[in-house]
Amino acid sequence: MRGVTMLADNREIIIESDVSAIRQAEFDFKSFTFHFQPIFCLKTNKVVMYEALLRSRQFASISIEELVIDVISSGKSDQLTLLTLEAIRPYVSDPKFNDVKFTVNLEPAQVASEGFKRLVNYYFRKFKIDMTRVIFEITERPCSHKMFNDVLVNTNSMTANGYLFAIDDFGTGVSNFEMLCELDVYMIKLDGNFGIKSLHDINCQKVFKFVSTFNESFGCKVCAEGLETEEHVELARGLGFCFGQGYGLGMPKVLTGIVE
Repeated sequence: MRGVTMLADNREIIIESDVSAIRQAEFDFKSFTFHFQPIFCLKTNKVVMYEALLRSRQFASISIEELVIDVISSGKSDQLTLLTLEAIRPYVSDPKFNDVKFTVNLEPAQVASEGFKRLVNYYFRKFKIDMTRVIFEITERPCSHKMFNDVLVNTNSMTANGYLFAIDDFGTGVSNFEMLCELDVYMIKLDGNFGIKSLHDINCQKVFKFVSTFNESFGCKVCAEGLETEEHVELARGLGFCFGQGYGLGMPKVLTGIVE
């Protein structure tokens, strides 16, 4: 038994060293910050989640998507994952936010990373983070067959251990449906373009209505993004969406009230 304990202790030291190396790697995320957009339960009209959204003060003229792709392309996916975890940790630990979950966006390359599972396991264990309080949103992005398989392997392994995952931007790529078949996800987030166009485009309305049935069909939560007006909110509510997100409900903002 002592040998097993020593092995576990050594493993912790190795992982701690890896995380320290990630923190000290040569990259500059000082210009990055996070804003948090509320996600509402459409039945109770209460905030049940906040999505952590990356922002950049230094590169305001460049889209966050482009910046993230640059970070990933330069081999810094684990650094980006660590940055995101450290952004939400104060809020997850703050009693003021005990009743809400936090969602974070992850590129497929981040989830497929060889160190992703180990990094997340270590971080959640070290800071005693409740796995049911954080939802990892997998962003729709073209990727290789190998990367896609690595995403499936890591996600299924972590889901079996209690972590929560969501499919983001649903409807923007064919891999969404393959993921839906292969993964046991907590939530599906319908891409905001369908929400925005749903009032005036009959085909978008049909897609909107179709995805709203996934709650029963697949046993997962469904969230309508792109709810810009009260009309959008009422349409999503009437169709039975569990959750809603968009400027018509709440803008991204800096959260306050952290207990030191």
